[in-house]
Order: sequence, then C-alpha cells, then structure tokens
Amino acid sequence: MPVGRQTDTLTGWLIASIGIAIYAGNLTAQEPLVPAKPEHGVRIAIYNASLSRSKSGLLTEELESQQPKPRAIASIIRAVRPDVLHLCELDYSTSVDNARRFESLYLAEPRPDAFGGAAWPMPHCYSAEVNTGVPSGLDLDADGRLNEPEDAWGYGRHPGHYGMAVLSRFEIDLANVRTLRTLRWASLPDAQRPRVPGAAQPFYDQATWQQLRLPSKSFWDVPVRSPLGEIHVLASHPTPPAFDGDERRNHCRNHDEIKLIQHYIESAPFIVADDGRSAGLSPSDSFVVVGDLNSDPNDGGSQGEAISDLLNHPRLAQYPPPRSTGSVAAARAAGGVNEQHTGPAAEDTANFSPGRVGNLRVDYVLPSSDFRIVASGVFWPAPTDVAPAIRKALMQAT
Repeated sequence: MPVGRQTDTLTGWLIASIGIAIYAGNLTAQEPLVPAKPEHGVRIAIYNASLSRSKSGLLTEELESQQPKPRAIASIIRAVRPDVLHLCELDYSTSVDNARRFESLYLAEPRPDAFGGAAWPMPHCYSAEVNTGVPSGLDLDADGRLNEPEDAWGYGRHPGHYGMAVLSRFEIDLANVRTLRTLRWASLPDAQRPRVPGAAQPFYDQATWQQLRLPSKSFWDVPVRSPLGEIHVLASHPTPPAFDGDERRNHCRNHDEIKLIQHYIESAPFIVADDGRSAGLSPSDSFVVVGDLNSDPNDGGSQGEAISDLLNHPRLAQYPPPRSTGSVAAARAAGGVNEQHTGPAAEDTANFSPGRVGNLRVDYVLPSSDFRIVASGVFWPAPTDVAPAIRKALMQAT
C-alpha cells in the first residue's frame, strides 16, 4: 500500500513506564485491556523497561540467567503484541547485543509466560552506541572533579548505561538509519544555554559549550518497511529535567532535545547525522515519534512548551491522548502532588514520588498525519480489572 494514503491505519500503544504497579490476569482476561489489532493495522509501542544496571555486563548476566524481571517485562510486551517497539533503558554493550538477547531469550521463547501468552518474535533490531556513560573529559557539573557519571556526555556509570533499542516484526532498512548522537547542542537554533544562577554569564564556558552533545542518549531515524509502506521511527529518550542545580542544565537540555524532534521533522538545515550527511524528513515521509520524552505538557518540572509545540505540530496526527484506568486508580491511591495536577490522571504513563513529582504523561507514540489512527492506549490496568492471582508476577516488572 502506498505511503501517505489516508486509508493507512495505525494503532499506538504505550506500555506504562517502569515503576508502575502493573496487574494482569490470564490471557483471556487481558483481551479487553489490549484490543485486537485491525487486520491491516500496525501497532507501535514505547516501553521504558528499566533494564539498566550500574556496571557494564551485569544486564547481560541477568538476561542469560533467566531472571524474573526480564521475564515479567517480556510478558507485558507479549500481551500488547506490538509490531514495532521502542525500548528505553536497555544497556548497550559493544561485546553482546543485549537487545537481540532479550528478544531471543524472552520474546521469541515458545513457552507460555505469566499471562499464558504465546511467543511474540520481533526478529529485526536496531541498537547502537549512546552518549550515556561515555567520558567527556570535561567537568560538566562544575564540581571540580572529572570522570564522574555527571561528566559523561550523557549521565551514566558506564558506556551504554540507559541505552535503547528498536525491535520490529518488519524489516529495518539498516543501511538508511540516521543517528544524531554527536550533534552539538550549540548548533540548535535558539538553544537554551544554561546560565549561572543569579547572573547573566553562561554556566558553560565557550570552549565547553561548543563541544557539548545535545542528545543525552541519542536520536535515531530508523526506517521500517511495514505493510503500510516505509515508516521512519524517530526514537529518542531525552534527559529528565531534574538532578541538576539552579543553573537548570538538565531542564534546558530536556527542552532542546524535544525541540530537536520538531527540527528533524522539518528537516532543518543545521541537522547533520553522525555519518556527516544532512538528515531530516521529506514532506512525503511517513513517520512516528516514539520515546520516553520525560516531559508532561501540563504538570511536572519540565518546560512544557517544547512538548506542547511538538504535540500540536501540523505534521502530526491529532487524536485524543492514550488513556488507561490504572493510571487513575494509581493517582488516587498515591495522593500527594497528584491532587494538585491539572492534567488528566487517565493520560499518565509513569508514576514518580507522590511527594515531589507525582504521576505524569512522559511516554509518547505520535504518528504523522497521513495515518488514520484506529486506536491507542496505555497498558496500565486497574487492580479491579484483572485477576489478583497474577499480580505478584507482574509486580516483578517494576
């Protein structure tokens, strides 16, 4: 089917970010929670799986030894049954492909899982280097010490920490993947350069500012050859707008990482991929933005205008935000700052400390406007919706 036709269909599904109390019953009980995909549809999902470990190699050991948490995470993915999945926080290694190991050991595993679900192979995979944990050689947090996690190009305790991957049931055009891992922050038009608190001068000196990379992990354009035609999967995981000081360097970076997505859609002339070639989308390209963007348009500590601008971009399909019943129940149970939020709790995709942050909408699947959106949702069932006997198994995913 030609790309760009209004007859194309797409279903989006957000798998609730880690840290959520996820409950599920057997496969039969799940069916109303994860509706069947239309015959000619494509289902795309984002999952922050939190499969990151403090030391290099630990995740590989965990995957190989069939630990409960990876199994529980795989059970959720097998229940949702996405055609394309963006996995956030999956450690990248140059020696072992953790993404492929996870797929082969857990998703393609034929034995029934905790839900009684069948295997869901996703044999096509893209995973690559990220900035997290890669030493910059600079004192990026200005504490007088070098080579700390805060001094890496992206916060991390080892190269590949908090990595990411794209898994697909359809072929990935690997030759035409574009990455922007080394794109300089200073190249972004109107970049929000962090400032010294209470002063006008920049937090970073000019020499440092010219070296800083914008993506905290990376930014990928992964072309997938779907039955609907080629879909550009724009995958990223911006830094949380927190864990900094009054200079708000992470707040500024989160804002600008999200602005980069908009610039890429518009094929801004400053964008140069890691291979040295110009990058960006053409007006006829079909695409989907996926990622844990760490920004809620209504609540939380991010600068909400960046995510609001992206959500309202004319090249994005306009449809109601995905919802769940579990997010409402969780916000009520947690209380705290959730009671002060202005955004609908039904649209939350992650829960954080109720005393400081609360539950937020931070995960996104945003298709281009040439698709007809059939359905969307967040896999976050309310406890009353499912069989209690399976709750313990699913809690291992958090």
